[in-house]
Amino acid sequence: MLLWMKRAYATNPRTRSAAEIRPLNWLNEYLNIADPDWTKKRDLLLLWAKCRAEGGSFQEAIRGRPLKYGSSATAYRLRDEAAEQIAAGINAAIIRSQAKLNSS
Repeated sequence: MLLWMKRAYATNPRTRSAAEIRPLNWLNEYLNIADPDWTKKRDLLLLWAKCRAEGGSFQEAIRGRPLKYGSSATAYRLRDEAAEQIAAGINAAIIRSQAKLNSS
């Protein structure tokens, strides 16, 4: 999941296909919007993808914004929780689609 986000962020916006942009939309589809840390999780995943795509340091990026993200440990925890939520949502969608195919 994180690799797909990195690849989606690294593609050229002018030549991106719908399939290439889909991982960036997963943030809105699978993260729990009712979660009070939703915006931090979304921003941290996008920041991580940007750093990975551009060859920057995620650690340095979050250290530069301590008021926005908190400590490095908190930032990594929130990023990992968001990645887990998205992966679980994708897996649930796959299981639902396979169940529909099997019941048909």
